[in-house]
Amino acid sequence: MKRKTPMLVLALALVAAASLGLVACGDTAEKNDYVDEVNKVTSTLQSGLTEVGSGATANSPDQAAAVFEEFAAKLGTATTDLEEITAPEDVADLQDEIVQNLRALEDEATGDAEEIRRGGAAAIAGVVAQFLTEANRIGIEIDSTIGEINSKLQG
Repeated sequence: MKRKTPMLVLALALVAAASLGLVACGDTAEKNDYVDEVNKVTSTLQSGLTEVGSGATANSPDQAAAVFEEFAAKLGTATTDLEEITAPEDVADLQDEIVQNLRALEDEATGDAEEIRRGGAAAIAGVVAQFLTEANRIGIEIDSTIGEINSKLQG
Protein backbone atom coordinates (compact mmCIF):
# COMPACT_ATOMS: atom_id res chain seq x y z
CA MET A 1 0.00 0.00 0.00
CA LYS A 2 1.32 3.38 -0.98
CA ARG A 3 1.72 5.82 1.91
CA LYS A 4 0.48 9.36 1.29
CA THR A 5 2.89 12.07 2.31
CA PRO A 6 1.88 15.21 4.23
CA MET A 7 4.53 17.22 2.35
CA LEU A 8 1.95 19.29 0.48
CA VAL A 9 0.27 20.21 3.75
CA LEU A 10 3.65 21.31 5.09
CA ALA A 11 4.51 23.38 2.01
CA LEU A 12 1.14 25.07 1.95
CA ALA A 13 1.36 25.75 5.66
CA LEU A 14 4.68 27.47 5.03
CA VAL A 15 3.05 29.71 2.44
CA ALA A 16 0.19 30.47 4.83
CA ALA A 17 2.53 31.17 7.72
CA ALA A 18 4.52 33.58 5.61
CA SER A 19 1.36 35.37 4.57
CA LEU A 20 0.24 35.72 8.16
CA GLY A 21 3.47 37.30 9.37
CA LEU A 22 2.41 40.94 9.42
CA VAL A 23 2.43 42.41 12.91
CA ALA A 24 0.74 45.51 14.21
CA CYS A 25 3.21 48.25 14.95
CA GLY A 26 1.21 50.38 17.34
CA ASP A 27 2.43 53.77 16.10
CA THR A 28 -0.41 54.72 13.75
CA ALA A 29 -4.00 53.64 13.27
CA GLU A 30 -3.51 53.56 9.49
CA LYS A 31 -0.70 51.02 9.70
CA ASN A 32 -2.53 48.90 12.25
CA ASP A 33 -5.68 48.93 10.11
CA TYR A 34 -3.59 47.87 7.12
CA VAL A 35 -2.08 44.95 9.05
CA ASP A 36 -5.53 43.88 10.26
CA GLU A 37 -6.95 43.94 6.72
CA VAL A 38 -4.06 41.97 5.24
CA ASN A 39 -4.19 39.39 8.02
CA LYS A 40 -7.95 38.99 7.52
CA VAL A 41 -7.42 38.20 3.83
CA THR A 42 -4.60 35.77 4.48
CA SER A 43 -6.46 33.96 7.26
CA THR A 44 -9.23 33.22 4.75
CA LEU A 45 -6.59 31.80 2.44
CA GLN A 46 -5.12 29.70 5.23
CA SER A 47 -8.47 28.01 5.86
CA GLY A 48 -8.46 26.85 2.24
CA LEU A 49 -4.95 25.43 2.51
CA THR A 50 -6.06 22.71 4.89
CA GLU A 51 -8.55 21.45 2.32
CA VAL A 52 -5.88 21.39 -0.38
CA GLY A 53 -3.50 19.38 1.75
CA SER A 54 -6.02 16.65 2.41
CA GLY A 55 -7.22 16.38 -1.18
CA ALA A 56 -4.10 16.79 -3.27
CA THR A 57 -2.98 13.23 -2.71
CA ALA A 58 -6.18 11.82 -4.18
CA ASN A 59 -5.83 8.75 -6.39
CA SER A 60 -8.36 10.01 -8.91
CA PRO A 61 -7.03 12.51 -11.46
CA ASP A 62 -10.37 14.33 -11.45
CA GLN A 63 -10.31 14.68 -7.66
CA ALA A 64 -6.68 15.83 -7.57
CA ALA A 65 -7.24 18.30 -10.42
CA ALA A 66 -10.34 19.65 -8.68
CA VAL A 67 -8.31 20.26 -5.52
CA PHE A 68 -5.78 22.33 -7.45
CA GLU A 69 -8.56 24.22 -9.27
CA GLU A 70 -10.30 25.05 -5.99
CA PHE A 71 -7.04 26.20 -4.47
CA ALA A 72 -6.32 28.38 -7.52
CA ALA A 73 -9.76 29.96 -7.16
CA LYS A 74 -9.17 30.69 -3.47
CA LEU A 75 -5.78 32.17 -4.28
CA GLY A 76 -7.40 34.33 -6.93
CA THR A 77 -10.01 35.63 -4.51
CA ALA A 78 -7.48 36.28 -1.74
CA THR A 79 -5.14 38.02 -4.15
CA THR A 80 -7.90 40.24 -5.50
CA ASP A 81 -8.89 41.09 -1.92
CA LEU A 82 -5.27 41.94 -1.14
CA GLU A 83 -5.04 44.16 -4.22
CA GLU A 84 -8.05 46.11 -2.99
CA ILE A 85 -6.36 46.97 0.31
CA THR A 86 -4.68 50.37 0.23
CA ALA A 87 -1.18 49.88 1.57
CA PRO A 88 0.73 52.62 3.37
CA GLU A 89 2.88 54.37 0.76
CA ASP A 90 6.15 53.04 2.17
CA VAL A 91 5.09 49.40 1.67
CA ALA A 92 2.88 49.59 -1.44
CA ASP A 93 5.60 48.18 -3.71
CA LEU A 94 6.18 45.32 -1.30
CA GLN A 95 2.49 44.51 -1.21
CA ASP A 96 2.58 44.41 -5.01
CA GLU A 97 5.39 41.83 -4.79
CA ILE A 98 3.22 39.62 -2.58
CA VAL A 99 0.34 39.97 -5.03
CA GLN A 100 2.63 38.94 -7.91
CA ASN A 101 3.86 35.93 -5.95
CA LEU A 102 0.33 34.84 -5.08
CA ARG A 103 -0.71 35.21 -8.73
CA ALA A 104 2.26 33.05 -9.72
CA LEU A 105 1.15 30.37 -7.26
CA GLU A 106 -2.41 30.64 -8.59
CA ASP A 107 -1.11 30.14 -12.14
CA GLU A 108 0.96 27.17 -10.99
CA ALA A 109 -2.07 25.53 -9.34
CA THR A 110 -4.21 26.11 -12.44
CA GLY A 111 -1.53 24.68 -14.72
CA ASP A 112 -1.04 21.72 -12.42
CA ALA A 113 -4.76 20.90 -12.54
CA GLU A 114 -4.58 20.87 -16.33
CA GLU A 115 -1.43 18.74 -16.26
CA ILE A 116 -3.08 16.18 -13.97
CA ARG A 117 -6.13 15.98 -16.23
CA ARG A 118 -3.88 15.39 -19.28
CA GLY A 119 -1.56 12.91 -17.57
CA GLY A 120 -4.01 10.92 -15.48
CA ALA A 121 -3.25 9.16 -12.22
CA ALA A 122 0.40 8.65 -13.17
CA ALA A 123 0.91 12.43 -13.28
CA ILE A 124 -0.34 13.18 -9.77
CA ALA A 125 2.85 12.42 -7.83
CA GLY A 126 5.10 14.38 -10.18
CA VAL A 127 2.76 17.35 -10.33
CA VAL A 128 2.43 17.46 -6.55
CA ALA A 129 6.22 17.34 -6.18
CA GLN A 130 6.60 20.15 -8.74
CA PHE A 131 3.95 22.20 -6.96
CA LEU A 132 5.69 21.67 -3.61
CA THR A 133 8.91 23.03 -5.03
CA GLU A 134 7.20 26.10 -6.47
CA ALA A 135 5.06 26.69 -3.35
CA ASN A 136 8.17 26.51 -1.19
CA ARG A 137 10.06 28.95 -3.42
CA ILE A 138 7.18 31.41 -3.45
CA GLY A 139 6.67 30.99 0.29
CA ILE A 140 10.28 31.95 0.90
CA GLU A 141 9.89 35.04 -1.28
CA ILE A 142 6.68 36.06 0.49
CA ASP A 143 8.31 35.52 3.87
CA SER A 144 11.19 37.79 2.88
CA THR A 145 8.78 40.45 1.64
CA ILE A 146 6.72 40.23 4.83
CA GLY A 147 9.93 40.79 6.78
CA GLU A 148 10.61 43.93 4.75
CA ILE A 149 7.06 45.19 5.30
CA ASN A 150 7.30 44.60 9.02
CA SER A 151 10.62 46.46 9.16
CA LYS A 152 9.20 49.46 7.34
CA LEU A 153 5.99 49.55 9.35
CA GLN A 154 7.84 49.30 12.64
CA GLY A 155 10.72 51.58 11.65
